[in-house]
Amino acid sequence: MRLVILGGFLGTGKTSVLMPVARQIVEAAGGGGKTRVAIIENEIGQVGIDTAFTEGAGFTTTELFNGCVCCTLASSLMDSLCQLERDVDPEWVILETTGLARPHDIAESIRRYYDENMNTTVCITVDVNRWNRLKKVVGELLTEQIENADYVFLNKIDLADAETIAAVRKDIEELTKGKVYEISAKADTEGTEKICLEIIKEIISKD
Repeated sequence: MRLVILGGFLGTGKTSVLMPVARQIVEAAGGGGKTRVAIIENEIGQVGIDTAFTEGAGFTTTELFNGCVCCTLASSLMDSLCQLERDVDPEWVILETTGLARPHDIAESIRRYYDENMNTTVCITVDVNRWNRLKKVVGELLTEQIENADYVFLNKIDLADAETIAAVRKDIEELTKGKVYEISAKADTEGTEKICLEIIKEIISKD
């Protein structure tokens, strides 16, 4: 079972990236809907706003409410992984975290308490338009999210000018050793899908 942890601050477009990732997992396996993909949604509130969207696309979805998988819901995450493995036996699990999560810590916990050999990948989304403002308010959180990412998506580039994109990319590349991609998950679906397929193939090659 491979795990993709999709993180990033609130409003960066994680769900818009999640579906291309899920679709390209199936595409990388040759399509046909035979690849088993499970999605875990970690919602802060009482109601899962994205579940109908993901299940409508044919993916198994599990929700974790009222907390963050980094802390209060850590045991619930392990339970969910065990249940998914027992009931669905997915080849891939995509975990969409809350905006306040530290995905690297989640990956470490999973390797420590669930499966030390799990193929685990951390992807972080960034809103290029809000990067400078958010840095001033939650800079430490953003830095920690990005420092330990395998891949960083600079999202919503269709809404930013070239100078802003270049400046944000420079900041991000100084923080991470991961690969950085410029995308517009909503406005350029085809381009985002192509990048996601490239990433999925790289993840598979790590097995």
